[in-house]
Amino acid sequence: MNFTAIYIGFLVISTFYRIRRLISSYSNEPRSGRVSFSFTYPVMLFFYLGVWFFAIFEYFFTHILKTQEINPWVSLIGFVIYVGVIPLRDSAASVLGRHLSSDIKIAEGHRLVKDGPYSYMRHPLVFCAIIEVFGLALIPNSYCTFLTALFGFMPFMLLRVYLEEKALMEKFGEEYLKYKKEVFGFFPLKKVKS
Repeated sequence: MNFTAIYIGFLVISTFYRIRRLISSYSNEPRSGRVSFSFTYPVMLFFYLGVWFFAIFEYFFTHILKTQEINPWVSLIGFVIYVGVIPLRDSAASVLGRHLSSDIKIAEGHRLVKDGPYSYMRHPLVFCAIIEVFGLALIPNSYCTFLTALFGFMPFMLLRVYLEEKALMEKFGEEYLKYKKEVFGFFPLKKVKS
């Protein structure tokens, strides 16, 4: 079986998976609440879909021109990191429950979530999104797209984290500051003390 057939199979399966996850994750999203920095979700979605489509385009463009051979090790690394973050993403979304939102939203009765993956890192969903786009670029060996993700998507996601933390500090004040001191943003090196 050639790589193109495998890649198309991956695209079909991962597209259905992402659509199912989006529907199930955000169908329970709180309807009311204060949205801060509403521009962030459309920009994040634009970058994510851009990486997705550019990776596909770059693969087929270089494949048709035969300017690049597929390195199976790079593809395997991309696949492993893409699939490897799925359990963490699912766990983080599940723990957030009704607080999960595509926007930076503070809903009525919002509580600071420090359970599950959030007891090890403050931003597991952002971490997963960043790793996922790197995987999407590496699977088809789309190196220009990888650089776009590295220098476009990732800096924007770090800006989104900054803005989200600003909204959380405004809502939770000292409680969030204490949590921020106890748990790293992206590295599971500290754990919240019970």
